[in-house]
Amino acid sequence: MCISKAILFVALTVLAACTSAELNWRTKVHAKGTCASYGICGHRKDGDVLNCANNTEAQPIGGSSSMAQKLQDVCPQLVAESDGKYCCTEEQVDTLATQIQTAGIFLVGCPACNQNFKHFFCTITCSADQSLFTNVTSAQKAYDNNRTVVEAIDVFVSDTYGQHFYNSCKDVVYAAANLKAMSFIGGGAQNFGEFFEFLGTVKDKRVPPTGSPFQINFPGEPETPRGMVAANETVPPCWDSALKCSCGDCPEGPQCTPPPVPPPPQPSGCAALGLRSMSCTAFSLIIAYIVLLPLLLLFVRVRAVHAKGDPLDLRSLLGMAAEGSRHGGQSWTEELLAQNEAGGGAGEEAPKTLSEEILYPTIERRLRSAYYHMGACFARHPWRTIGVAALIMAVFALGLLRFRVETDPQRLWVGPSSRAAKEKAAYEATFGPFYRIEQLILSTTPAAQAPYQSPSGLPAILTDANIRLLFQMQRAVDALAAPVAGSNASATLQQVCYKPLGNDCATQSVLQFWKMDEGIYEHGTPPYGPPLSPEFCLGHWQTQCRATFEAPMDPDIILGGFPAGPEFRNYSADATAFVVTYPVDSSQDNRAAAEAWEAAFVELARTQLSVMAASAGLRLSFSSERSVADELARESYADVSTVAISYIAMLAYIAVALGYIPAGARPWAVLVTGRASLGLGGVLIVVAAVAGALGLCSLFGMWSTLIIMEVIPFLVLAVGVDNMFILANTLDAADPSQPLPERVGQALSSAGPSITLAATAEVVAFALGGFSTMPAVQNFSICAALAVFLDFCLQVTAFVALLALDAERIRQRRCDAAPCIQLPASLLEGDAGHGGYQGQDGQGRQSSQSGQDGQAMAQEGSGEVPVSTQGMYRESSSSAPAGDGSSVKPKEARGVARMLRSYMTHYHAPALLKTATQATVLTVFVGFFLLSIGAVQHISRGLEQETALPRDSYLQPYYKDVYGYLRVGPPLLLVVKDLNMSRKSEDINAVCSIAGCRDDSLLNQVASAARTPSQTYIAAPAASWLDDFLSWISPEIPRCCRAFPKDDSYCPPPDQPPCSVNASACANCTTCFRARGLPGPALLKQGRPTLKQTRQRLPWFLDALPSEDCAKGGAGAYTDALQRSAKESSGIKGLGEGKVAASSFRTSYVPLNKQADFINGMQAVRDFLGSIKGSLGLDVYSFSVFHVFFEQYLSIGRDAAVLLLAAAVAVTLVTLLFTASVWASLLVLLVLCMILVDLLGVMVWWNIQLNAVSLVNLVMALGISVEFCAHVLHAFVVAPGTRRERMAAAVTDVGASVLSGITLTKFVGVVVLAFAKTEIFEVYYFRVYFALVILGAAHSLVLLPVLLALAGPPPLPQKPGPLDVRQQ
Repeated sequence: MCISKAILFVALTVLAACTSAELNWRTKVHAKGTCASYGICGHRKDGDVLNCANNTEAQPIGGSSSMAQKLQDVCPQLVAESDGKYCCTEEQVDTLATQIQTAGIFLVGCPACNQNFKHFFCTITCSADQSLFTNVTSAQKAYDNNRTVVEAIDVFVSDTYGQHFYNSCKDVVYAAANLKAMSFIGGGAQNFGEFFEFLGTVKDKRVPPTGSPFQINFPGEPETPRGMVAANETVPPCWDSALKCSCGDCPEGPQCTPPPVPPPPQPSGCAALGLRSMSCTAFSLIIAYIVLLPLLLLFVRVRAVHAKGDPLDLRSLLGMAAEGSRHGGQSWTEELLAQNEAGGGAGEEAPKTLSEEILYPTIERRLRSAYYHMGACFARHPWRTIGVAALIMAVFALGLLRFRVETDPQRLWVGPSSRAAKEKAAYEATFGPFYRIEQLILSTTPAAQAPYQSPSGLPAILTDANIRLLFQMQRAVDALAAPVAGSNASATLQQVCYKPLGNDCATQSVLQFWKMDEGIYEHGTPPYGPPLSPEFCLGHWQTQCRATFEAPMDPDIILGGFPAGPEFRNYSADATAFVVTYPVDSSQDNRAAAEAWEAAFVELARTQLSVMAASAGLRLSFSSERSVADELARESYADVSTVAISYIAMLAYIAVALGYIPAGARPWAVLVTGRASLGLGGVLIVVAAVAGALGLCSLFGMWSTLIIMEVIPFLVLAVGVDNMFILANTLDAADPSQPLPERVGQALSSAGPSITLAATAEVVAFALGGFSTMPAVQNFSICAALAVFLDFCLQVTAFVALLALDAERIRQRRCDAAPCIQLPASLLEGDAGHGGYQGQDGQGRQSSQSGQDGQAMAQEGSGEVPVSTQGMYRESSSSAPAGDGSSVKPKEARGVARMLRSYMTHYHAPALLKTATQATVLTVFVGFFLLSIGAVQHISRGLEQETALPRDSYLQPYYKDVYGYLRVGPPLLLVVKDLNMSRKSEDINAVCSIAGCRDDSLLNQVASAARTPSQTYIAAPAASWLDDFLSWISPEIPRCCRAFPKDDSYCPPPDQPPCSVNASACANCTTCFRARGLPGPALLKQGRPTLKQTRQRLPWFLDALPSEDCAKGGAGAYTDALQRSAKESSGIKGLGEGKVAASSFRTSYVPLNKQADFINGMQAVRDFLGSIKGSLGLDVYSFSVFHVFFEQYLSIGRDAAVLLLAAAVAVTLVTLLFTASVWASLLVLLVLCMILVDLLGVMVWWNIQLNAVSLVNLVMALGISVEFCAHVLHAFVVAPGTRRERMAAAVTDVGASVLSGITLTKFVGVVVLAFAKTEIFEVYYFRVYFALVILGAAHSLVLLPVLLALAGPPPLPQKPGPLDVRQQ
């Protein structure tokens, strides 16, 4: 019994002791002047101090002057509001100062936030009224002495205090990481509740363990217990006059300019007229068409009435008048049709010879005379002519020894005078080339397995299996070793990668959450543990899951595919792609190794890595820095076969179209009259012209392009073949009774001026393209002008000689393909009495009447093959006496050209003379022209990468994934030149964005622009070395800028060697500057250093490594931000003269997902800089890797309009010079403009973008359009008669040549391009050329003749006496 009582007594004693101990640490008294905790009673295992749970009265400082000074430095606001009593000891103040300094690194640039942050923790730690708002809720035993210490407390803060405190800090920017400081001091908190939760979380709950040594809970004001009062301190806002932050850190300040209000959405339709479904432009064009159409139809009717000779009255216009008496009551159409069907008669009066009646303009007359003599001379000496021409072309072609094809996109499309090119050159000369980028995008497919499904319908990427797969891929990439050409070394990722800080590659990957180490992913970082989950790191990437090179890994950079809008839930559920980026050193010394490694990397990704991804139900896309150049080079040869087939098809057509079977001859007569050899000779002339032009261009240092090699032959062939058909047909129409040199001279005299007009206009039009600022367009235009000129020269010399040789061959009945074989006439002649080949007896003859000279062309000489079968302007034939003297109408010759001529004579020309046809033509063409005008404003600029690359390129899926998955934009660097670092200069304050800087400073305005990214395209405030340097030297963070007093050398922060290894080694280190005190070299006035202080401390800052004690160090983040110079003692160029020669400030664009985004983003940034440069007096420019390629699109619309309009006007002037007719010249200008506008309209409807390639094609289109129109116009101008007669003569004379020589030849070649292997050929060559051929033929053979018939220029004056060109 006694024992039991004793045991009970002991148990009660122990219980009482425990209860007494518990009661001692609980906060029982909540009153003013009372503490909830006071003093330090022990330490954690990691050495951090732990407060005593001591509910005692606040204590005065007493005689401790050091504590008073420390409190004044750390907690000035608390000291000002206190009665001299505090709930903290000097040791606690020291600890508080150390902890606050760590946060101050991020906040020092914003005094208000920095002060509020310090005061908040000063209040919690030292306020004399601590117990009123603090309650100790849990105690623990200290690790070192087993004393009772605080484990958890509740702190009650009013919502007003919390909101104001959070607001003062929420926009502060930590420049080094280009992130909000709240990401580091508040874990990215979005409100004050999350902010307080982050501040109070005990470090044991974080990996690595950072934060509070004990748990601090903030239950919220509504949860404040009775008897307690939530803390409600005075919080100065960030725009407070005494503690004012810059507008970059405090954009809501009244002194700051608010971001521009987003423009209202464009009203649909035409708001001015109240139309919602139709734009003002469309409405205007419809009204214009409604007004123009009746006027045009009335004009057509008036011309028809006038042509009939009827009186111009209402009855005639309405078609109610009696038939006029002119022409026996027949209309011109009926009369022409009747004449064509009758074929002319023996009694018909032959038309008068043009050369005997027309008074040609001076240039025309001189050309005809010169060409007559030239043609006769070349026909007499054909081989000599061909030999001299070949020799000259061979000499020109020698320049091809210097031939060089340029494939560098920058050199192709960006001129040296380009602003972007200059900025890129300046940036690379200042800071070195931008690092090279290699990238992998690993995305899910429907076959992938995942616990979540993203809003896109694809499985989420963040699974354990996928992360482990990515580790396997990374091991393969790390193990990759590529032999370097020209050396025995091998390149690995570790050797070539970009290392901004230390020896670790700056790889951007989700694996950086675990230091690129699968062991850490599985087991955690020793000794911390446990393993970090992806979800944890996605919530703590700024502070805890940092990369091997100590940079935070933004999930937006390393993950992709998640929605960017309100649909976003979280990365784990919504991300569908891993984005792995390998920055590679781009220095010249590393270039060979980098390119070798990139080639091996692409092969690895294409094979092994792609197989690994596919086996897991994933898809891999990839790219390297060299990929685009490699694929473009491969594309250069991808369509060689297609282009070759195209040219072979055109050559085959030319051979067929030039040949014919004479009337009444046997089918195998084509062996003689076929002109395949003549066509081949003509094509060889085109080849010689192109080779000569390229040779001359190469000789003078001009490089060639794939466009030149692919387009110019096509262009010159179009021009050359047309001239070939015109010359051949004109020679065919000559009188065969005349000697061959005479006929050739007449043919060249007749066709030469037209050919010269077209060639001159084309050369001038192309030459104007030489003034383009784009090198590719410039070189193309110059080479094209030269090629057309040389082709023209060869056409009127060498081809004329070939024509003479071909005519002589036909006369001698020699085979086309084998001229050494002469066939007997008996094998070739047809039925007796039908002309053709009549044997060797000379009795049979065939003749035809030429509309050019109206004389019967008799076939003389025994058994000769007739060369002439057609007339020049209208085809008619009459019988010639046969062997028995009877009159027999011969059969027409058979052949493509003959059929086309017959079509033009019997169907096309008569149809165009009909009033209904003319009305329909004007209605359709004007309507299409107005539609095209409306469409032109919608033409898009750019060149999609998918179009520019081969269809089977591995970059095709990569670019689709870039646009589909990436959620970050390209980097944007703002470079300031000659920044004056003197304190007297305003340059520093005009640039920086911390306290004391101008409200409208460069970086403050960048931060403001980042608030409206949809307008400015700027995604974030700029990382500023200047802001961080001024913060780094601030006395507010004394652990950053420190010096050894012995030699005034740099002393690193306490957590870096040698200080971290031997604390005594840095015991005497002093802070570089002080904010107050007597003048001296250590005094920092108003936070700005003197020039001398800058020269000494700025190099320290750039070499300082960032760490926990001082995260402001500039090494890594700003290593390449300033221009360096080994000649300067500071290592910074210009600093010896008081300036930083050049320095960059880094921000980024918003995600740019289409060509228009890149173009608009670049324009927005240029507009932004243009608006602030003048007001700040700074020399600043922007640089981004894509600027140099997209600058052309900023002005390509204006450049194209100026270039094409200038060329069109030049063509008009040339036409005026040759025709001496303003009227004719304006008609040509009108038709050319309509062709170009219609072609632009087709580009809109057929999804063809406006870029350098299409601009080259537009320039070429203008040239070919001249070829389409010039011959028809010239034939009309020189023809006699009324407008209707002259139009019919012009269409009959040259229409077939235009249709055969350009339209059908090009059509045959263009159709083949539709089967091109590369999309750029199909889009920019097949589509554009196809549209050009159709539009050119339609306008030149339909619209232009109708315009000429209705409103063509008057005929040339006639001379009463005959005019023989042979006598001039």
